[in-house]
Amino acid sequence: MRNLYYMATQLINTILEVTDVQAIQVDFSRLKKISHEDAEKMQIIMYYKDDNNYVYILTTNNHPDDVNKLLKQLDAKGLKNKVFYTSVEWFTEWLKRYDILEENEKQAAEEHEERQKAEWDSAITLMKNFFEKRESQDPGEFILEMVRLGFQSWASDMHFQPEWKQVMLRLRLDGILQDVVQFDVQDFWKYLQKLKFISWVKMNIDYLPQDGRFSFEATNPEWTQKKVDARVNFMPGMATESTVIRFLDSTKWISTFEEIWFTNHNYELLNKYINKTTGIIIVTGPTGSWKTTTLYSILNALNTGKNKIITLEDPIEYEMPGIQQSQINYSKDYDYETGLKAILRHDPDIILVWETRSKETADIAVNAALTGHLVFTTLHTNSAIATVPRLLSMWVEPYLLAPAVQLILGQRLVRKVCPHCWAKRPATYAEQAEIEQALKKMEMLNIPNLPTFDWTIIEPNGCAECNETGYKSRIAILEMLEITEDIRKLIVDWETEWAILNKARENWFITLSEDGIIKVLNWETTIDELHRVL
Repeated sequence: MRNLYYMATQLINTILEVTDVQAIQVDFSRLKKISHEDAEKMQIIMYYKDDNNYVYILTTNNHPDDVNKLLKQLDAKGLKNKVFYTSVEWFTEWLKRYDILEENEKQAAEEHEERQKAEWDSAITLMKNFFEKRESQDPGEFILEMVRLGFQSWASDMHFQPEWKQVMLRLRLDGILQDVVQFDVQDFWKYLQKLKFISWVKMNIDYLPQDGRFSFEATNPEWTQKKVDARVNFMPGMATESTVIRFLDSTKWISTFEEIWFTNHNYELLNKYINKTTGIIIVTGPTGSWKTTTLYSILNALNTGKNKIITLEDPIEYEMPGIQQSQINYSKDYDYETGLKAILRHDPDIILVWETRSKETADIAVNAALTGHLVFTTLHTNSAIATVPRLLSMWVEPYLLAPAVQLILGQRLVRKVCPHCWAKRPATYAEQAEIEQALKKMEMLNIPNLPTFDWTIIEPNGCAECNETGYKSRIAILEMLEITEDIRKLIVDWETEWAILNKARENWFITLSEDGIIKVLNWETTIDELHRVL
């Protein structure tokens, strides 16, 4: 049998023998250039394109006019050709490759449908399977499908973390990073370029951080299409750029406070103050503690059309109809201070300042709250109580701060025990002591509706539903500091955190750890998870 690669180098048309026809290796992407119906009708098949821009054609030459027309079209596109001839009998036999193509396309469609409907751990499994087929995929389509599957695993973030010779793809699931697949550094470069292209950042810059955004369509198991926004940051790394994608799913807004796991007392307290017309309400907690979720839920509840609501955000994560949203842009000297001064000239009723970072921002927010506006903002502190000394350390005047601040909400996220695989176990001596001590303190404060402790707690086991972690989804643990007249006097006197805490305890103040104990006793999370977070 003549060597097919040898024949490919010849510049003359060649008649293929039976064994040569059988040995042809088809490129199915090239085969699709001519439909099965047209190929059979004209007896022409385009089956390969080599690195030298030669297109390989197999024909019986029973329709020379059609062959010449095809060759002219290829020539117009700058493609050279190699034409091979065979008999009608063997051409008909070779047409069976189209059956293989159709079967491959059917299988690919089924796999695509499976990926579209996947979620949780099944999406991660499909990510790993799809990764193994990456060489046969278009780089842009491949990386976008990986991003889509990452979102459908319900990850909050997707990390491409470079190391010395590899790039690790990791997903943050319920606050915990999980390794998924590993790219070769050189192989990852083409996918990085595709991510940069769709994110609208400069593709030739790799020595400075860059921020970008893109959107994609995702499908849930009920075949409902939804738009998902992705915020992307590129940062110089060890061997290539580190890339982190943050998923912003506007359809997952939490519209009720019960869904954020507010207890009855906390809900009543929050509802009391968000319906006031003046004052500051502050939400505190580290990055990723659902401050965004809480604030958007509050604004959603207040967005009745009767109030003018203006926000200053960095960045605008979700578009909210009926609310005037403004994007901070430091590169253009548009910061929180500038934006907040402008907001006050637009006659707002409710103001959201996404983060209080400086004395100037705090002073303007305080003055806005004292002149007839309801102001919401966030602050990075370890607890609600610590917010007061933090603002005082910014040199906000205590006699202005005390009447302005109405409520401070501190929150953290803990993983929720998987409902499919949890089990009860006896609490250890140390766990018993910790739980009983917390319950005793809350009983002394006359906290109503406390759960009972039967000396058992739950622990996670791990199953297919939770990807063997034992946890699925997250819930918030909360503390809410109501600024009463007694606490205002302590603020004016620059009293300590300890003094403020003792006074707050007289008004049913429950700490983060105590709220966590309540959720442990309600079988919603574990004491180990509480220790991890706090």
